[in-house]
Amino acid sequence: MNAAAGQGAEMADAAQIVLNTIRRPVIMISEEGFITYANADAEDFFRSSANMLARNTLSKLIPFGSPLLTLVDQVRERRAPVNEYRVDVSSPRLGIEKVVDLYVAPVPEYPGSVVVMFQERSMADKIDRQMTHRGAARSVTGLAAMLAHEIKNPLSGIRGAAQLLELSASDEDRALTRLITDETDRIVSLVDRMEVFSDE
Repeated sequence: MNAAAGQGAEMADAAQIVLNTIRRPVIMISEEGFITYANADAEDFFRSSANMLARNTLSKLIPFGSPLLTLVDQVRERRAPVNEYRVDVSSPRLGIEKVVDLYVAPVPEYPGSVVVMFQERSMADKIDRQMTHRGAARSVTGLAAMLAHEIKNPLSGIRGAAQLLELSASDEDRALTRLITDETDRIVSLVDRMEVFSDE
């Protein structure tokens, strides 16, 4: 091995060490979509060894329709790096609530290849997303409670009017007033159930 070859091998080893030192998942994807490189954190992220990852295309590891696949195509086409924030890559393989920031860049030395670096969102950010979802859920349940109240008020008036009519109604008409009170009671019961649901 001549000096230049030895120096090249040392540089390759150094690059490998540096990439494994970066505490972020980093992968390189070939023009055909195969994962040609994965650092140690990427192995943890995808829950597979680098050798196993090399047998798969990115599209087999990431949920169908993921923005990441579109970003990779854009970077290949434009040959310019892209940052994207809060990308959801949740899947049975990667886990639920898997939200990441992405840096995707072309690799000039390997035409068609791109490098992807993932940065998982912090726990605080995940909690913030959960609180936003809960706030939306509370808004829905609050709306259900308000609708229940608005429905029950006129029903009470209808039931009261039917009871008053029953006092002076004929036998035939009493059957109709009783039908009205029975139906209003049934609707009130359904609305009560809706209120119970909104409180849960």
